[in-house]
Amino acid sequence: MIKTKKNKLINLISSYLFKTKSIYLVNLSGLTYNQIFDLRKNCYKQKIKLKFIKNTLLKKSIRNSKFEIFNKFLKGPTTLMTSNNVNVPALILNNYKKKFSLKKEYLKAAFIEDILYSGDSQLKTLITLKSKNELLLDIIFYLKFELINFFFNLKKNFNLIIYSLVKKKIN
Repeated sequence: MIKTKKNKLINLISSYLFKTKSIYLVNLSGLTYNQIFDLRKNCYKQKIKLKFIKNTLLKKSIRNSKFEIFNKFLKGPTTLMTSNNVNVPALILNNYKKKFSLKKEYLKAAFIEDILYSGDSQLKTLITLKSKNELLLDIIFYLKFELINFFFNLKKNFNLIIYSLVKKKIN
């Protein structure tokens, strides 16, 4: 590859990694063509980008960035899964392993919102993970629910107070 094209590609990969919320490094070696085709199809449906990438190219793309922590995982075949939804790639990997009864560990590492998760043992954690926006929505919903209860109880007690004041005036 011509050096200028390679540098453009490195810059493109680097900028893309900074724009995405979740990055998964997976090893898909040993899978059949049909299994990889099925995985690509599922990723496409869920708006997950699945890219087969050379380790040296990825190493150059993440040089001097927060993603340098990936260097220790860049051995052997590497596939890059990226998504703006933090847990969908983990769900797809987990469902894929169940569907084809795969025992091999496929997840090398995941980097989600500045936290590194390494190995297939973290897959269950990643499945239940919520993004910052989802957590904020949960907090807002909880606060809204509590405020509604507060005003409902206030209205209920206010009616009792008014009733007792009116009853005293009548007597």
